[in-house]
Amino acid sequence: MKSGDPYAIGIRFDGLKFFRFGFIEKADYHDEDLSVQLSVDIKDDELVRDGTANVFVKVTVLFVIDNTKEIVANIEVVSLFVLEGIRDDAIEDGRAIYPERLLTTLVSLAISTTRGAILAKGAGSFLERMPLPIVNPKEFVERRKSKEASNNDE
Repeated sequence: MKSGDPYAIGIRFDGLKFFRFGFIEKADYHDEDLSVQLSVDIKDDELVRDGTANVFVKVTVLFVIDNTKEIVANIEVVSLFVLEGIRDDAIEDGRAIYPERLLTTLVSLAISTTRGAILAKGAGSFLERMPLPIVNPKEFVERRKSKEASNNDE
């Protein structure tokens, strides 16, 4: 398959799981004293079976007090996406080769879903007043790509 050849692929959001949801509610800081650190990990190396594969996107969120660097919330959420209709010419060694645009879409969906899940689960705490910032999901995919490239150079 040539890069840029479009074809239809089905994406199904198949679940969300909190692996970690811990926070400390303190009365002596204000929302503006907090910053949010966000990281994303994509696991897309599952074997393709009958044109179907799973992609896991883990979003890790830290809420940090700016002046002390104390972590007051540590949240880890994994979203599962099932991709269907993967063509044979998009498979190498049993694993799908995903276009960057597709991975960017999955990261965007995972971050957005995580944002809503944190607001709902954190209701009544400072977390409901601190929605995740709007970020460019493409940056997470590009970082991953450059990290893989540097690992291959070693």
